[in-house]
Amino acid sequence: MIVTITGGMGYLGGELVKLLLMDSSIKKINIIDKGVYGISHLSSLFNNKINILIKDIRDKPAIASVIAESDVIVHLASLVGAPLVDRKPIEAYETNIEGTKCITDLVSRSQRFIFASTGSSYGKVNGICTEKGTKISPLSSYGRHKAEGEAIVSNKNAISLRFATVYGLSYRTRDDLYIHSMIQKALIDRSVVLYEGHASRTFMHVNDAARAVKHFIDIADLPYDIFNVGDPTLSFTKLEICNLISQYTPFTISENSYAADIDQRDYIVSYDRIMETGFTCEKILNSEIEAIMAYYSARFNCGYLNG
Repeated sequence: MIVTITGGMGYLGGELVKLLLMDSSIKKINIIDKGVYGISHLSSLFNNKINILIKDIRDKPAIASVIAESDVIVHLASLVGAPLVDRKPIEAYETNIEGTKCITDLVSRSQRFIFASTGSSYGKVNGICTEKGTKISPLSSYGRHKAEGEAIVSNKNAISLRFATVYGLSYRTRDDLYIHSMIQKALIDRSVVLYEGHASRTFMHVNDAARAVKHFIDIADLPYDIFNVGDPTLSFTKLEICNLISQYTPFTISENSYAADIDQRDYIVSYDRIMETGFTCEKILNSEIEAIMAYYSARFNCGYLNG
């Protein structure tokens, strides 16, 4: 099997590459990535299975042959998150929309195609979010990009995965994720200003997100479909996350009633359909928070545990 991953050197991509290298049935892994963050963070993974193309996903002539030889295409390349998309609207549109169109144009209906989407595409929802019963109405540009991406790839029988809020250490750890941001504030500032502390969302470790993609690579002949990706046992409010962090380091929590989440993520998501396929998350939030705490403590040399 040949698997091609766009954005394969990113936060999720590196974790997925690591999993794919463990599978003897996968003979080649193509990575298409602009290389914005370089390649050294993945150097420990390099071997003769991996083929890296430092290319823009909109460069059809440069990537066409790689897409054509693939049995499975995993489209991860994207500017991720509402704040980043708002800061870089032109680049975000070019990558998230035009790039997705280019990849989709090159994929044939006989190939398997997996698209990384987001729960942010739901927008503000009352009740439980289900893939079939909940109309998506994204509020942010990022959510709209992913919703449009789902529509684009549906023409090629893609599997769209609406990921929960991802966190955790990877080959290219992101500092802007909610849990990571709160841990940094707790360690450095010893205080967190919290808005919408009651807001609930599901969290999942980046390794579990990579496992979910691998899970769908392993399921043959699955027609076009959409899956919420997460685990019902990992739903927490923002305040509950801060309280978990406070078990490892002391800090104060104050509330800001004027700020708001652009995506208004405060909902319960059903993961029944993905669980029916046999997938569940493995990472335990408490132990992973401790690992992230240790990482940032070492990085900033600020210490933790009992202050």
